[in-house]
Amino acid sequence: MRAVCLQSNTPKDLALIDAPRPEPGPEEIRLRVEAVGICGSDVSAALGKPNFDFVKRPRILGHEFSATIDVCGGEVTGWKAGQKVCAIAIHSCHKCDNCRAGNTQICEQRQILGFHMSGAMADYVCVHQRYVMPLRYDLGFVEGALVEPLAVASRCVLKMCDIQPGQDVIVSGCGIIGLLCALLARAAGGNVTVTGAEWDEAVRLKKARDLGLQTRIVSDENPLAKQLPELADRLIEASGAPQALAAASDSVKWGGLIGIIATYGSNIDWPATNVVRREQKIHPCMAAAWDDFEMAMKHLRDGVVPVDELVETFPLDDALGAFEASFEKTTPKALMMA
Repeated sequence: MRAVCLQSNTPKDLALIDAPRPEPGPEEIRLRVEAVGICGSDVSAALGKPNFDFVKRPRILGHEFSATIDVCGGEVTGWKAGQKVCAIAIHSCHKCDNCRAGNTQICEQRQILGFHMSGAMADYVCVHQRYVMPLRYDLGFVEGALVEPLAVASRCVLKMCDIQPGQDVIVSGCGIIGLLCALLARAAGGNVTVTGAEWDEAVRLKKARDLGLQTRIVSDENPLAKQLPELADRLIEASGAPQALAAASDSVKWGGLIGIIATYGSNIDWPATNVVRREQKIHPCMAAAWDDFEMAMKHLRDGVVPVDELVETFPLDDALGAFEASFEKTTPKALMMA
């Protein structure tokens, strides 16, 4: 079968290879992948960033996907060939305190599809039955491949940041997670502004404006805090830029909230004393749990996310082209189709 393989620690060492078709274990389901997205974490891993040095190479990437059930293992129940599905990317122990509380995404024993095990950038992938979810509401495969990133954004906006009508919300970063957070925050009634750097203006900030969102360009010479008529109630840091997180406190009201949905490739010189004196709340957000996936499908059903305006599709045979577009940030979201 075809598979996109991260071959070594050398940056951009990707190849479309011929790999053996996986056979499902007794409780696994073999899925025929229909659409798979390139996540910012896939890009970071492919670029060799240190926050993804836990990924052992060679590795078939991919965790944002939709699929059709191909074959069920002998002990699988409740599923049958031909069903349209997506899957939860983070596999957990189901025994620890976090798992028992429903926070499976922060299980200390977690294993991530496409990073710790072979992922979905391939014709087929095997997934344990407990992580497979039906695609609801007649969602298509392109929409299905957005369920995972939208679940992550939904968890951040609705659970961790608790966006309320009338609040001023800054989304720092205009990649796909930033745009999804901005759309959800607007749907929750927030007054949303998306920020980016000068090099984001041609594609990603333009896309934000096309979606009806306010935008601002931020630089060292023109920091966000100096541009705002009023400080924000909420700031969601989705850029992964250390300087953006370091500056976040200055753009948020005293007693406000900073949500962190990005990860960072280096340590950050962070103004902790300012945060304490201003009593600003910090809410990190790691991935998504089962109920966030369910909520993401409802958002797609309700048209909160204009999928066609966010996604650029590539054939799987042009996987390297899809990655190059992601490296160069010339598309909001690259999706590969079988």
